[in-house]
Amino acid sequence: MRIHTSNFLSVILIALLSLSFAQNSLAQTARKNDVIVKRDSSRIQALITQMTYEKINYRDLGTADSAKAYIYMDQVARVMLKNGKILNVRDSVLVGKTPPDSVGQYADMNNLPKDPFEKSVVMANSDQLRDKYEYYNNKAIDGKTGAIVFTSIAVATLVSGIIVGAVGEDQDDKKFGTALAVGGPVFGGVLGLITFNKYRVNHKKANKVKSELERRGQPLTTFRIGPSFDPFNKSGQLTMRMTF
Repeated sequence: MRIHTSNFLSVILIALLSLSFAQNSLAQTARKNDVIVKRDSSRIQALITQMTYEKINYRDLGTADSAKAYIYMDQVARVMLKNGKILNVRDSVLVGKTPPDSVGQYADMNNLPKDPFEKSVVMANSDQLRDKYEYYNNKAIDGKTGAIVFTSIAVATLVSGIIVGAVGEDQDDKKFGTALAVGGPVFGGVLGLITFNKYRVNHKKANKVKSELERRGQPLTTFRIGPSFDPFNKSGQLTMRMTF
């Protein structure tokens, strides 16, 4: 009985210590307000009302009337929310804003291509070219997938028709096998050629767009990473958008 009592007291002691540690940790992490830490290490005691990848809207608790204010993310190192969460944004946002190149900036206006598509490529800005590449690359993928599917159908029906015609016991089986062996490949082959041609055309266009971006020294893929904030739930997260 003494052993059981000793074990029971030990369990209670451990539980009390764990509870005390958890309470101390919570007291240390919880804050009375949000804190915005700037890149120069200065701090703003704030009540954040909205946060986007571009800027933070907040009420400055350091002023008498809690004036409304905002700060751009490229000036922020991290955000310490009053629920204890910390958002590190120093390496998550672009410093400053990079303006997109203008339409026709890289085009030789005296020697524009005669082909409408090629002309639209050299006249587009780089963001528009990335959209074009995504469109034609996706169309090319769809065409390639369709060509594979319909070619597989043609092969499968050909083999199935031959087998049915060879092992069929009556004339109807042989007719069905012959029809399957002929009709399936014709159907699959025609649609396979159509979809393959779509793949070829769109793949060629995607490559032209890609070559134009390379000529400009522009990346094919761009990333935008930034924080988002839900003021109602007091929760924050980092979101990433990829354009290619």
